[in-house]
Amino acid sequence: MRTVVTIQTGSHLYGTNLPTSDTDFKGIHIPASTDILLQRVKPVVSKTTKRNPYARNTAADTDFESFALHQFMKLLLEGQTGPLDMLFAPDRWVVEASDTWRSIVENQRLWLSRDVSALLGYCRQQSTKYGVRSTRISALREVIVLLDQLGRERAGSLSEPLRACWGEIEGWVALNSDKARLVAGVDRPDGREIPVRFLEVCGRKVHDGVSFKQARDLFQKMIDRYGERSLQAEQNQGVDWKAAGHAVRVITEAEELLTTGQITFSRPDAPLLLRIRGGEVPFEQVVTTIEEGYRRVEECISRSPLPEHPDHAAAEELIRAEYRREVVER
Repeated sequence: MRTVVTIQTGSHLYGTNLPTSDTDFKGIHIPASTDILLQRVKPVVSKTTKRNPYARNTAADTDFESFALHQFMKLLLEGQTGPLDMLFAPDRWVVEASDTWRSIVENQRLWLSRDVSALLGYCRQQSTKYGVRSTRISALREVIVLLDQLGRERAGSLSEPLRACWGEIEGWVALNSDKARLVAGVDRPDGREIPVRFLEVCGRKVHDGVSFKQARDLFQKMIDRYGERSLQAEQNQGVDWKAAGHAVRVITEAEELLTTGQITFSRPDAPLLLRIRGGEVPFEQVVTTIEEGYRRVEECISRSPLPEHPDHAAAEELIRAEYRREVVER
């Protein structure tokens, strides 16, 4: 595997790093000739020092992600934020670079277009991702409280089946239809059809024959899988300020790219992004900033100096030449 480039990215590149920020590196590589010939190239190779995938990164953690050249060019031509960060990263953040990378940067205009739908999609994702998750966590917590209360106070034991208090469960669901629902189904033990009722919360169903303890344990595991950032968002009225900052950053990057054909790092609005990340900006103001950003980007698209489409033929020729050289010369 031959390195094309390795670049430090993330908050350090954006100018929004804190003492607690982890270190992110992204790279590009030419796959080994054997993998190319046998068509077993992995699009992305990732490494991390973090042991718990659900825990938040710390300053001691380092993440590294390297794209096979063809995958990088595909994402770059789509206008994805990660490859664009790499393309415009100043030299001081470049750890290692080859002539191939220098050629990619020198010809950067070939890879750009006025299609910024990928950036806008990332912005929407960051705007809503953890707010949605925190809502789901709240629903799961509420149903756990209900199961504890019914199991202990009405059924007399958490080992009793849900059907022992099904009427109360039906009443709760009727008042909380936005959080849960009841679903009818059929069990087929020994070929016989037996009607079964299910309680469904956040897409996960438990039938009326499971115990209160089994049901609450299942829903607790779902909470655990959402991870620390989502739990913090729940405690902060559903707002993940780090994600909100990413949304603002990306919308301003899209506007700059359409207007100038460049993206500046560190970000000129880094002080604002840091204030957003710290929860110092009212959420309504953040929403307004994003909405106004969308409007400006829509206006910029029609008058952007960038071409309508990137040069796919040039990208394919670059990939073909590099992969052929790897196979023939190594």
